[in-house]
Amino acid sequence: MNEHVEKAMTFRNEVPMISNCAQAVLRAYAPEIGMSDELALAIGKNFGRGMKCGETCGAITGALMVLGALGLDTPNKANEFRKRIADKHNGMTRCADLLRANAQTYTPMKEHCNGLIVEAIEAIDEMVKEN
Repeated sequence: MNEHVEKAMTFRNEVPMISNCAQAVLRAYAPEIGMSDELALAIGKNFGRGMKCGETCGAITGALMVLGALGLDTPNKANEFRKRIADKHNGMTRCADLLRANAQTYTPMKEHCNGLIVEAIEAIDEMVKEN
C-alpha cells in the first residue's frame, strides 16, 4: 500500500475519528508540503461532507489543496484531477451525489469515503510522477 494511503487510513481509524476526508488527505501530505498536522486539521475542517453542505467531495478539495502546494496549480491540472475522479463515479464529484449513489450499494459510508480518499491520493501521486 502507498505511504500516503497508509497515513490517511491511520488518521481515518483514529478513535474517536477526527479526520474528515479533506483532513485525511491533507494530513497524509502535511510534512511534504511544509504544514503541521494541527494546521492540516484546521484548514481541512470546513471541507468535510462537501464543505458541510454536500457540494464538492472533501477528498477532492483536500487533494486540490495538496496539488496546489506541490506546484500542480494550473486550471488544467485541477480539471484533470477532477476528471480522473469523476470518470470513476459516473461524472459525480458532489459529496451528496456520491453518497446518494453509494447508498444504493449498501456500502457503509466510512468505507465509501475511505475509497474516495484512496482514489484521490493515488491520483495525486500519479500526477506528481507524470510531471
